[in-house]
This record gives sequence, structure tokens and C-alpha cells, in this order.
Amino acid sequence: MKEVVKDPQKEKNILETSAKLFGVHGYRETKTDQIAEEAGVSKGLLFHYYGNKSGLYQATYVYTSEFFYQRIDYSIWTQASDLLEMVVDATKYKIELQLKYPVEFDFLMKAYAEMSLLPEPLREAMMERLNTDVNRNMTLTDEVIGKLPLRDGVQQTDVLETIYAILNSETTKIQQELSQHPEWKSIEDLMPVIDRLKRKLKILEYGFVEH
Repeated sequence: MKEVVKDPQKEKNILETSAKLFGVHGYRETKTDQIAEEAGVSKGLLFHYYGNKSGLYQATYVYTSEFFYQRIDYSIWTQASDLLEMVVDATKYKIELQLKYPVEFDFLMKAYAEMSLLPEPLREAMMERLNTDVNRNMTLTDEVIGKLPLRDGVQQTDVLETIYAILNSETTKIQQELSQHPEWKSIEDLMPVIDRLKRKLKILEYGFVEH
């Protein structure tokens, strides 16, 4: 198939607009006509570039995920001395990125939330992309866990699964709280949330039964 040559500025306008609209309305409720109109291009050009709505959605996911990967400071993870430092600093850092780049972040959160609602084969393609990104991120956490002196009988895989369960739960809560408090504009506003995460991680690291 002949490669489609895209105008960089028009493509940027399309992907920024689709990230904003998909992030607010989701895949099913977002209309390609609206994306084309707000991006200042014809609907024909949009389909010429991406084939169909599904292709545009996937291209938007690639654009937003790479948008963050190009801006992330990986030393936040790799230079952490222990689990608590890594998770807390990484969580703070992600929230700072969310507050700084809300459009791109909202699209990714919406994409994760509506994954099971997407039509086939889009859902299958997006799940594959998501799993690739999850594995990409997990390597950062694995590196820090590998430095920790685990007790005899404790398996690293069990530790990782428990950490991810806590992080997934807390991430969901944080997103709900951010949507309920639009006045939160800095990491300082979210320190009570960060302190809650610290308390839970300390329970994981040290246990909750007094010996």
C-alpha cells in the first residue's frame, strides 16, 4: 500500500483536536465531522490520512502516549532508593504532567476506561497497544523492586502484583477526586492524596500486625 504523505501542521491539528474530543466524549459519541471542522480540515482529508474513525482513534492513542514518553524524566523511577520513594515521587510526577497537559492525559484515561466498550476489531488492536505500554512501564518498577531486600519466602512477582493493585485503586480514586475538585491546580493541593498513598504503601512494606 502506498504511504500517505501528511502535512505536519494539518496532522498536528487533527490529532490535537481528536485527543480533546475523544477525551471528553469517548469513541462512540465523538463525530468525525466535528473533529474535521474543529481541526480546520475536510472530512475527506481526515479519512485519507487515517482510513476511518478507528484508524484515527488508534493514531490519537499513539500520538498522546508518545507525547508523554518524549517528556517523561525516567530518573524519577530509576534513581529511587526504595519502593516508597519511587511510587510517591512517580505519582507526584504523573499528577504534575496531568495538570500541565490535561487534554492528552484525559484522552489516555478515557481510552483506558472505555476499552471494553470499543467495537471489534478496534478493541483488540487497542488492547495490544495498551499491553505493550503497560509492559514498557512495568520494567521501571521492576528495576526498583529488584534492589529491595525481600524476606525469605516472598516472591517478587507477588510483591509487584500487590503494588499494582494498590496503584490501580489509588489512581482511580485520584482521577475521581481531580474531577470533583477542578480548583486543584498544583501538587501541593494534592498532598493529602499523596499522604494517603504513603500510608498504604507503608502498610504493604512493614505489615499492619504488631509483633
